[in-house]
Amino acid sequence: MEFYVDIADIEKVRAVNEVFPIDGFTTNPSILTRTDRSLKALFAEYRDYIRQTGQKLFVQVTAGSADGMVAQAVKLRDYFGDRLVVKLPAVREGYAACKRCKALGIAVCVTVVHSTMQALMAAKAGADYTAPYISHIDNIGADGVHCVDEIVKAFDRSGYGCKVLGASFRTVEQVDKLAIVGCHAVTITPETFDMLIAHPSTDVSMKGFDEAWHTKFGDRQVTDFLC
Repeated sequence: MEFYVDIADIEKVRAVNEVFPIDGFTTNPSILTRTDRSLKALFAEYRDYIRQTGQKLFVQVTAGSADGMVAQAVKLRDYFGDRLVVKLPAVREGYAACKRCKALGIAVCVTVVHSTMQALMAAKAGADYTAPYISHIDNIGADGVHCVDEIVKAFDRSGYGCKVLGASFRTVEQVDKLAIVGCHAVTITPETFDMLIAHPSTDVSMKGFDEAWHTKFGDRQVTDFLC
């Protein structure tokens, strides 16, 4: 499974990258409005980061027409390079833009997906990723995890190479369940990464190790006994 940080703050991306084996980070228009930084300066830092790390960056177009989306996608790709994945919305104009972007060799993620058929159309249009919004799907009375399960199975049976990028999570359990059903990637907040690896039993075990060691060897460390 690929793991992405869903945030605009590049410093938080760097902090997560120091600890966890991430594959890059994702943004959207709403996320970008939450930063007080100049977007020009921020985008320059994004470009430097993905060049240094070789990770992927997802940026969403803001145009409403297919022509505008494609034009923005070309400019974004020219600026950020081949590690960019352009996000296109799962609407009529977005699907038209997806086909044209793929003809130009631009990596595409069809986003704000809420149904299996939206995802299948994205895959058939050549999208590299499709992003179902898990909690949003739950909010409309469906089951986000089940939807992803269906999408993954449909892709496998149809032979599509499109990856499912789960987004919009409310709980860590949702991420766990997506891993079980074979979701290819997820994008989550920095805080969720720490929650993924937290477990009280691990804390109890570590406390036992520390107590046993200090009772026998005090403040000495294991490397102090090397010759």
